[in-house]
Amino acid sequence: MSEDEVGTFARAAAPKVEAIGRRLIDSGLGEDNSLLTPGEPIWSTANLQQLKRNYVDKPDLGAGDFFEKLKSQLAGTSPSVVQLFAELLILNVLPIINMGGPLKLKQVQTVLDMSSAPATIPPDVEQALLAGGVFHGGQAFTSYRWAQIGYLIQVTSHFKLLPDVRRHDALADPLAFRDELDAVPTGQAAQRQALLYLAFPHFYLPVVSNAHRTTMRDGLAADYLGAPSDDVDIDLARIYEALMEAEGGHVDLYAPEWLKKWQKATPPKPEPTPDVQHAWKVHGSNVKGQDMVPIWRRKQSLSLGASLLRPVESDIAREELKGFVDEDYRSSGYAARLEKFDEFYAFLKRMHPGDLVVTVSQGEVHFGTVTGDPVFVASSDGRSNLRRSVRWYERPCRLAELPDDVAARLGTQGEVLDMSQHLQTLLALAERRPAKPRAGELHLPDASDDLAQRLHVGTDWLQDCIDLLRDRRQLIFYGPPGTGKTYIAQKLARHITDEANVKLVQFHPAYSYEDFFEGFRPQGVAGGHIGFALKPGPLRSLVDKAADNPDAVYVLIIDEINRGNLPKIFGELYFLLEYRDQAIDLMYSSDSAEPFSLPKNIFVIGTMNTADRSIALVDAALRRRFAFLPLHPSEEPTSGILRRWLDTKGYPVTLANLHDELNARIADTDFKIGPSYFMRDKIVKDTTGAALRLMWRTDILPLLEEHHYGDRNVDVKSRYGLDGLIKSLNVATVPPDSAGPNVDTEASDDDLSSPDPY
Repeated sequence: MSEDEVGTFARAAAPKVEAIGRRLIDSGLGEDNSLLTPGEPIWSTANLQQLKRNYVDKPDLGAGDFFEKLKSQLAGTSPSVVQLFAELLILNVLPIINMGGPLKLKQVQTVLDMSSAPATIPPDVEQALLAGGVFHGGQAFTSYRWAQIGYLIQVTSHFKLLPDVRRHDALADPLAFRDELDAVPTGQAAQRQALLYLAFPHFYLPVVSNAHRTTMRDGLAADYLGAPSDDVDIDLARIYEALMEAEGGHVDLYAPEWLKKWQKATPPKPEPTPDVQHAWKVHGSNVKGQDMVPIWRRKQSLSLGASLLRPVESDIAREELKGFVDEDYRSSGYAARLEKFDEFYAFLKRMHPGDLVVTVSQGEVHFGTVTGDPVFVASSDGRSNLRRSVRWYERPCRLAELPDDVAARLGTQGEVLDMSQHLQTLLALAERRPAKPRAGELHLPDASDDLAQRLHVGTDWLQDCIDLLRDRRQLIFYGPPGTGKTYIAQKLARHITDEANVKLVQFHPAYSYEDFFEGFRPQGVAGGHIGFALKPGPLRSLVDKAADNPDAVYVLIIDEINRGNLPKIFGELYFLLEYRDQAIDLMYSSDSAEPFSLPKNIFVIGTMNTADRSIALVDAALRRRFAFLPLHPSEEPTSGILRRWLDTKGYPVTLANLHDELNARIADTDFKIGPSYFMRDKIVKDTTGAALRLMWRTDILPLLEEHHYGDRNVDVKSRYGLDGLIKSLNVATVPPDSAGPNVDTEASDDDLSSPDPY
């Protein structure tokens, strides 16, 4: 077949999907146009803002049908806003194969019918929807549709704010387009990747699993790429181009013969031992439209549908079960088969008698204890082919009674989920006894007078810092250099937890998500192939420790946080900073990986240097997720730190007067000089003044020369020279420099004592 007859991955639907997808992106992101009614300004800023107010800012996360809730959210909006949502829905469902074409068409029409003047779906758009899809979207495109469409609204709003030239460049260059998407924080990695594919289908492959993309690159690089780069997207584009040239056209990398070439052998998960109790969540409230929980309780049983699975024995080997699932569920996508296999294997082999099981039905949480081995029973309705006997506890509890972290874990998608991390909490709820208090997670020690004195700040101000951490869990100190931001952050962290539980990182322009959280890194060459392994960054390491020890406080200090590309570094973690009680799929998680949540016992303290103009690039998303506390030399507590330090040391206040006079001459608040430059014993004790002059020449004047760079109206040495300031203050205790300001004294770097840790 020619390239016109098939598209990417040799999928017959690809040409139609890719053509409509790109047209929709050009109409919506590039212009204020419309896919359904060309020439009408459907994707206008005004419509987006109204949709943001009615849909994004007022999410309906309660129970009920998506479209019923949407009808209420869109009630009262204009026909053009309803049509905008319908076109966003097309962008969302168009490329996926895990939703049938007729259902796609029906859902789009359902939205359009909410309008008083519904638009008609053009024939070519209808054909693209009915054609099928190109990739399997997994659970993300069914369970998190509300969030994915919210992300599309945010992306479009971002594009509307771009200058015309920058927007045009982004729509013409796949890497520039990706940069703009990275500027919009999201937990919807699959939707982001789908948008990249639809915008540039000849560059980005239709693979929304980041784990698959990396594994593809890893498995095919030796034969079709050579040395991989640090950019998976670029590597995959080159690999696919080489494959097409070698094979004479498109190839399906999910076809069995290609799957074997790139798929890594997944090591088996360590099996839970029957000697140790574990906890499992099993979904039962909606199995093919039936709430199975009342039936389970009545029959003292537990089941999985497994409607297509052939009869299996409980002692089946792992590889044999995988082969059965691949064959019996061959009509499903690769991701769906892998998900089914993990669920069946957990139910058959990893669950044991004595384990606790938990399930949710009608807002109630039900608990039971597994009492028997698994059996296969061919049920008439296909809702309960795999079964276990269970002794159910008499009384359920309300879902609202669960701690937030347990509720978040229980609310994640999947038929079978390991809940062993919360076993003791779940047992306490099942047995109706008080759970062990987790004081370390909920309470931080109050500020002490001793710590305040050591930091030379007020106790009330320090208590404000701790109260903000209790309430927000994220705090940023911002101010000019030398105001003690990092020093206070470190001392505060060590006050609220053990030093071993504190991790410090520093952001910079080259820092990435892979450096900060986790990413695939080369691990040498084996058998002629370049190997990659998922390596944890400092936050991932801290998260794992915090999850294993939920009663302890852990603190991450991010120094110079505004120097990094924050959306790029945080990625989907931005979402979790604000919503600690929810879970998301990680960028590099496999399809079978369990959703990730950020433990509540992790606190983040950041520092920002306001003299670095990159603070202007800090977006509203970061500002919303952090509490901000200023540390400026002209404001408390910083304005009094140097005087308090001198008083504590028993020194005269001469340096404090000099510091005040210097800052009085600096008009820009963000460039005033912090007190830490003066908080050195050697400077105060040196009666010759050489140490002070050396510090002034090498620290103070360079900062101010940088500040006034290009300003010919200011003579830095004349305005801020030490002798001039001394003269204005009539400070007789510091002798004038007879050698002149441009001649080195005999003082060297060794003449300065180590500065105060400030």
